Amino acid sequence: MTKKLILATVLMLSITMVSCTTTPNNNTSSTTTTVEENKDSDSSSKTANDKPKEEAKVNKIKLSIYTIDDNSLEPNESSTIEVNENLSLEDKLKELSKTVSEKKFDKLTIDVKSIDTVDGKKVATINLADSGANKWTQKFQGSTGGAVTSNTLIENFLQTNNKSKGEWIDGVKFLYNNKAIEYEHVSDLSTIQYRN
Repeated sequence: MTKKLILATVLMLSITMVSCTTTPNNNTSSTTTTVEENKDSDSSSKTANDKPKEEAKVNKIKLSIYTIDDNSLEPNESSTIEVNENLSLEDKLKELSKTVSEKKFDKLTIDVKSIDTVDGKKVATINLADSGANKWTQKFQGSTGGAVTSNTLIENFLQTNNKSKGEWIDGVKFLYNNKAIEYEHVSDLSTIQYRN
């Protein structure tokens, strides 16, 4: 009789344990479904709410992306990017540096360090950074290669021929790994270059 009682108690406890673990799982999955449904309804309401914002006109300015002709070393506008006119000057330069890096310099790092006032003019300091692979130094080699690199960087940052850029910098200077650039074929990068 005692064995039957113990067996019955163990059986009842097992059934209770199984039913306790099954119930939370079912609740969890329904809770998960509810959370997922809420996420879906939130995202659809966000999308519906975002449409008027998208339709609100954001004033954009065009920045030119220049390619330098290997023979004449003259800049030619090869494309443009649009940036929000309300961005700070530094943020506009960062957008430009990202595009110039991707399109002209194999995604090498081009950092906007600062914009300072020098003799009453706004001068941007741009750092060309290598992570130990010296890939920038390859761009500084050779008279033609160095001239193309220099002119590409200078023209893209000064935007000299771009009349629709809005407020812009007056000059630009470049650093290589946060130090002055001392390579013969890119000597123009070692001094401040001003817009005409």
